[in-house]
Amino acid sequence: MTNKVTTTASSTTSDAIPATLWLIDDDSALRLILADTFEDAGLTVISFTQAKAAWTRLNDMLQQQKSDQQLPDVILTDIRMPMMDGLSFSDWVHQHFPDLPIVIMTAHSDLTSAINSYQTGAFEYLPKPFDLDEAVATIYKAIKHQPNATAENHTENHTKEPDKITAPNDSPEPLPDAPAKNATEHKPADKTNHVKDKPAADSVSNENPSGIIGQSQAMQTVFRAIGRLAHSPITVLITGESGTGKELVASALHQHSPRNEQPFIALNMAAIPHDLIESELFGHEKGAFTGATTTRQGRFEQANGGTLFLDEIGDMPFSTQTRLLRVLANGEFYRVGGQKPVKVDVRIIAATHQNLEELVKQGKFREDLFYRLNVIRLPLPPLRTRHEDIPALATYFMQRAADEMNTTAKKLHPTALQIMQHFEWHGNVRQLENVCLWLTVMATGETVMATDLPPELLENIPPHLEALQQQSTAVSESTQNQPSHDHIDSQHHTDHSAIAQLQPVPENSSWQQVLADWAENALQTGKVDILQTATPEFERVLLKAALNHSNGKKIEAAKLLGWGRNTLTRKLQQLDISSTEGRNNY
Repeated sequence: MTNKVTTTASSTTSDAIPATLWLIDDDSALRLILADTFEDAGLTVISFTQAKAAWTRLNDMLQQQKSDQQLPDVILTDIRMPMMDGLSFSDWVHQHFPDLPIVIMTAHSDLTSAINSYQTGAFEYLPKPFDLDEAVATIYKAIKHQPNATAENHTENHTKEPDKITAPNDSPEPLPDAPAKNATEHKPADKTNHVKDKPAADSVSNENPSGIIGQSQAMQTVFRAIGRLAHSPITVLITGESGTGKELVASALHQHSPRNEQPFIALNMAAIPHDLIESELFGHEKGAFTGATTTRQGRFEQANGGTLFLDEIGDMPFSTQTRLLRVLANGEFYRVGGQKPVKVDVRIIAATHQNLEELVKQGKFREDLFYRLNVIRLPLPPLRTRHEDIPALATYFMQRAADEMNTTAKKLHPTALQIMQHFEWHGNVRQLENVCLWLTVMATGETVMATDLPPELLENIPPHLEALQQQSTAVSESTQNQPSHDHIDSQHHTDHSAIAQLQPVPENSSWQQVLADWAENALQTGKVDILQTATPEFERVLLKAALNHSNGKKIEAAKLLGWGRNTLTRKLQQLDISSTEGRNNY
């Protein structure tokens, strides 16, 4: 691998010389796809199977101070790899080569991964699966963000003492001179444990203590924003419908900030009587008003050094908005009835489900306060726009409800889950959480059937789900009438019968009849896993037909199949289809 790292002139010296990308991933198929993509985009790609190999090359540059070896313009690395994980590698590179941008990619695209990536100094974070064009654009953005410097420049400015930089070959420790927390927080994955093979559900409860769950693109945008904003003291305005998790996001921003050891105070403006809001926020002196028998600290003083979360900021009285504006301007305020100014250091995070711009037009919200709060706006998506996140969310809430009730978590029947995914969820995640709690208490049996769902979910079911609901009802009734020891086998048999009834084989479709005959024959001869046998061949036939029809043009073939280019390229690798059938015809 090291013979690939050869002397190359800096990309900044001549426009004709392509920029260099170091690609680090232990997944050989994905590494090949990415390498082809970036080379087609005009980059020189040097691939590494693990981060330790790239670390060794960079460490040699530091110790030997050789100027004839070229640093890459950018590094793209996975997180979970054997011997050294990508986060530890990124942290080390950021310490010794701060001008070298790193882009981190991972299949575990949760909030923790996003925040950890940015905390190690990563330029950007790419959750898998990502669009290849997006990846190319991100890499070029990283290159343009920081022009490449030569190894000589880096070694002159960032070389550590040789006795402090030890080779990792004789030690299981992945990082030389790295903070101890990296060795414990970012444990290397086992060699057989590829990131993309990890079930998403596993990470829901174990790796997401914030409770913010989502694999959708909308939530990945939120995760990126939290990762970038967590270490900043800047004011954030979180917008979104009720129940989308605004307080969870505010709490996550605080928990991953330098203020995390200080208080996080949450205050809902809509829940406090207007005549008490100023006292609640700023405190009061003894005798300031009737009933003020003692001096009391307000929320601003209680949150000093930490974070104050002002929920439903749009409901704040106009008079209080003026006082809040002064605090945001200079960090000072007076207690109610007080004569001496109180100085505080508080990060403000505000949230609202209302349209503040419209309130400004109506004269109900101060325009100058709006611009003070609207420094960074973080919109949260409603649940109805991210149906793909509902299975993981439902699993999480069902488990949490079971823990609260000290019982076993119930499983959702696929039909019930499909109905839940097609529901509008006007109450968003909070409504889903309440439904899961209701099901834990009210549903009978270990599996929640479609008929067990609350009435509001069973109204206005899409037509294509009505038949599934009927089949689910038949399954439920059938299994209830079976002896307990035959329950599982009976349900399994009935489910397959339902599929057969829902998807009859058309008489005029000869290929379907042939497939049905093949399946029947395979089962009669005792074969198992027939779906695993048939699916690759089915895809192979369709893929070759599409490539032939498009004269080997992959983008056109992907459109014919209803796939993205990423999927088609991956299938070509998995099915071992010859590259002559359109590999280079992008």
